[in-house]
Amino acid sequence: MKLPSIIIIPAYQRFKYEPRFYDPIKEDIDGRRKRVKRHIEGEKKRGTYSSNSRIEGAFARRVPHEGKSSFLRLIIAAILFGGSVGFLYFGNIAIYITVAVVLGYVLSKKFITK
Repeated sequence: MKLPSIIIIPAYQRFKYEPRFYDPIKEDIDGRRKRVKRHIEGEKKRGTYSSNSRIEGAFARRVPHEGKSSFLRLIIAAILFGGSVGFLYFGNIAIYITVAVVLGYVLSKKFITK
């Protein structure tokens, strides 16, 4: 319980400061979204908008990626299987050779793409 006093103690006040940050990437993304939304709304008003074509286009763009990822999984499985069988037949040297081949491939891809 507080006793009455002659001196008034000031109560604290919350300082509400919301910093503003400029993110050019976010601004660009927001601008593109607004542009696409306006374009779609314009097509809807004209009656030429079809969501089916957009969905079909998205699936058509995705098809090549699925082939690449399944091929990559096949390669990784083959390397793991070959390394395990090699380890059973030849011992540690097969693991060293497998790691060297994989590192050589990764480094060659890295330097070839640059």
